[in-house]
Amino acid sequence: MKKFSFFFFLVLSLIKITKAQPHSVNDVKVTILSTMLAQEGIGEWGFSALVEVDSIKILFDAGGRKTTVSENSKELKVDLSKVSTLVLSHWHDDHTSGWMPLRNEVKQLQVNALSNTHVANGFFDIRFPNNSKESKSRRKDSIDYVLTGGKIIQHQGFDEIFPGIYLTGNVPRIFDEKNYYKANKRLDKNNQLQEDNIPDDMSLVISTNKGLILISGCGHSGLVNTIAHINKNLPNKKVIAAIGGFHLLNANDKQLKWTSEQLKKAGIQYFMGAHCTGIEPVYQIRTLAKLKKGNCVVGSVGDSFDLQKGFSTGDLNK
Repeated sequence: MKKFSFFFFLVLSLIKITKAQPHSVNDVKVTILSTMLAQEGIGEWGFSALVEVDSIKILFDAGGRKTTVSENSKELKVDLSKVSTLVLSHWHDDHTSGWMPLRNEVKQLQVNALSNTHVANGFFDIRFPNNSKESKSRRKDSIDYVLTGGKIIQHQGFDEIFPGIYLTGNVPRIFDEKNYYKANKRLDKNNQLQEDNIPDDMSLVISTNKGLILISGCGHSGLVNTIAHINKNLPNKKVIAAIGGFHLLNANDKQLKWTSEQLKKAGIQYFMGAHCTGIEPVYQIRTLAKLKKGNCVVGSVGDSFDLQKGFSTGDLNK
């Protein structure tokens, strides 16, 4: 009986340890395919990045114009026909305009290309940008997408979509980071008009043997809120890298100081601010969070992050 009890206790202990330790990937590369600055390809107000995790490839966001990601991927010799998974960080046009054009283009080469699209709950809400005529554009896109054979997966909570690869789902707003335009409205589930705080804002998280990597489209939930949400769900690892858009372009000095202090506390070692982050905020974060010059950069089309090598950038960042 004692032997059985000891064996049972050992099995339970192993199960707990397994649950406490998330799968860690070995290799990660993130390549920017759409943002404002460009030394290669076309610059635009939008965002997209190819995320390569071991043998898995994910397209994160689809750019601001219908053809930008397609044209830039060709110039950078990136083959999107071999990418089956697309993550859309939120509903805004500057992250979704290439959704259907890309799917229609690459499925001619490979039927499963971009055939799975992940979004967060609220992505298909009816919107009223600047109190103008209602927008159901993402609902129309979804119908067209499904007709091509595509599958849409919605997330509310923190979900693992591949071993060691997570989506945050809807991020709780515990800190007062209002990184969105307050004039925009949306209909809630009770058909009531509310301020559109973009509840569908969602980020990608990769668990590596060195720490966690965060990839964001606009960070409308707030960068610090997002990191807090990640830490709650993956408490045994620190976020060491934050890459993408973080909507800090309108942040004042006080807000940037607070954000930088929180990033330093969180253990951030690498920061690439692209798209709506703004150029000046990146340099302030570099100074205030005490990051090295080569480890805190403004993202440009073609720039990349490698888990083993860090950032690889063009002359614009040197």
